[in-house]
Amino acid sequence: MSLTASTSSATTAACSQVEIDSLWERLAHAQVLRRRALGILGGLAVLVLPWVGSAWPQAGWINQGLEWLGLALMALALLGRCACMLYLGGRKGADLVADGPYSVCRNPLYVFSVLAVLGIGLQTGSLAVGLILALVAWGVFRWIVSEEERMLRASFGAPFKDYCTRVPRFLPRLAGWRSPQHVTVDLQGVWNTARDALPYFLSIPLFEAIEAAQNAGWIHVRLWLY
Repeated sequence: MSLTASTSSATTAACSQVEIDSLWERLAHAQVLRRRALGILGGLAVLVLPWVGSAWPQAGWINQGLEWLGLALMALALLGRCACMLYLGGRKGADLVADGPYSVCRNPLYVFSVLAVLGIGLQTGSLAVGLILALVAWGVFRWIVSEEERMLRASFGAPFKDYCTRVPRFLPRLAGWRSPQHVTVDLQGVWNTARDALPYFLSIPLFEAIEAAQNAGWIHVRLWLY
């Protein structure tokens, strides 16, 4: 009887590991598709946005304010993503991280990425462009989060279910913040995150160049958006 129970337990564990390995493969494929989708969408934005202009006067305070707000959001996104990596400490996928940014939001990296996309869109001086780009990015991230949560549910079971009941998926609940006094930091991971986020700021000279080309009459705006 004991041998049967032990054999059954080992079989169940093996099946669970097979399921987890399969989910990891599925998630890895989904992450490749995510990067491709964002790359394609980014390429389409670069092709389309030169023909879109801000309906706000370029020298007006609203246009300029939106651009400065976009810059602030990109800076916040860079710092926020680095803060997330401080708490991940190379543990992503190995442990259920629920401290720091992950104690107020289950997917802070993606939240900061959406803020960065919003900031990039605001460099056009159009709130509508920023919101459209952010909404598209959120749609892509929402899909990949569902894939990640399937894997986490299989890997961590009840602890992850409890985590989901306490912490919202996207909208931060600041009252839930908790953090240990000391964290293990993966400095290379933090540096890689900062390096990967720096291209956000290339949107500033890019859209300034587009704006200059529009003013010079080299590009004719087909759509004006507030």
